[in-house]
Amino acid sequence: MNDAATGPSKATEPTEPTEPTLPSGPLTVRPVTAEEAQATVVRLGGSFLQTPAWARTKPGWTAVHLGWFDATGARVGAGLVLSRRLPRLRRSFAYLPEGPALPWDAVASDPGAWIDPLVAWATSEGAFALRLGFPVVSRSWQPDVVKKQISEGGLMSFTALPPTIDNPDARRLETWLDRRRWRPIGWGSSAAVGQPRYLCVIDLDGRGSEAVLKAMNQQWRRNIKKADKAGVTVRSVGVDGVDTFHQLYVETAERDHFVPRARSYFEQMVRSFSEGGEHVTGRIYEAHVDGDILASALMVRVGDRFSYLYGGSTSRNRDARASNALQWQAIQDAIDAGCTAYDLRGFNTSLGATSPLIGLLLFKLGAGADVVELVGERELVLNRFWHTAFEKAMALRVAINNRRAGANATPDADV
Repeated sequence: MNDAATGPSKATEPTEPTEPTLPSGPLTVRPVTAEEAQATVVRLGGSFLQTPAWARTKPGWTAVHLGWFDATGARVGAGLVLSRRLPRLRRSFAYLPEGPALPWDAVASDPGAWIDPLVAWATSEGAFALRLGFPVVSRSWQPDVVKKQISEGGLMSFTALPPTIDNPDARRLETWLDRRRWRPIGWGSSAAVGQPRYLCVIDLDGRGSEAVLKAMNQQWRRNIKKADKAGVTVRSVGVDGVDTFHQLYVETAERDHFVPRARSYFEQMVRSFSEGGEHVTGRIYEAHVDGDILASALMVRVGDRFSYLYGGSTSRNRDARASNALQWQAIQDAIDAGCTAYDLRGFNTSLGATSPLIGLLLFKLGAGADVVELVGERELVLNRFWHTAFEKAMALRVAINNRRAGANATPDADV
């Protein structure tokens, strides 16, 4: 089923907490080179959103790579700070999406030692607010638990059920954040804000293709066989696949009622991650029958974590099950490359069972993905006056964009 394949990346789900490795002496934060930051992000299993490639994907933001150093001068963490300045003022909003990359088990034992130096740096740079997407796994649920809640009419209630994993490190971190007035962002809202708090992740750690296939539901396994019989072939391509990808993505947006992003955004993303080097890669996967491309998806790898970011498919030849074939090939490539996680990204917990986007969530769950809850995005207000002015300006911008997109459209704002 494969013409060509790319290499892949890592898992985030913790096992039982281990004794954290503490740094030597007080920590300091200072700018580092993109190369230094990437090496640390890969070593610590950080997010693709913390890489230099992501900084290149966001040219509208000012990017600074930071390193965390202990008393011996060892670099023990790294992060990408994206900032937006208020016009003609030395005031900015600073944002670390799904970051920074730190040894979070050690952070949980003394959050202030790690976070306070970042706050001090941001304050010295004129930031009026600092937002972090804390990438610590809080809880996770197996797919059958979530599917049961969908069948009963919605999603919100699954979070009240006993999780498969409940991470005490996350509880300690959340308690500290609450005490320090780091306010949660986007929780309980139907609007997509920043990065998702809930992800669908297939655990690949120590598992081969046979075990991963067996964990998929019966429909998924049947569709993979159908695709094989229909002659579906999967290949990976670079920036030359952006045009077809975007056509299929826009068709999907029209079908599922969400607002698509511009073609230029994806071209920039593919180019940026294509330049990431051995451990940071980005490719487009295409599933076709005799050259007729039926499904396309944009994938990135950072270290041992492989992530599916965006996808699209056509209504033509739906019985060929091209989307299943595409994902299955990418999963196998991730396994072959030694990845420990296949990240299918997030969803909105307020989705009702009749939402057109619920089908995408069921597709991910059917592949055997657990639902993983992160500590998620928190914001610390450093200057209330400028923060209020910024929030009002952003609210106006969102309202204008919503009017342009149409009242019934759902924004495609995962990444």
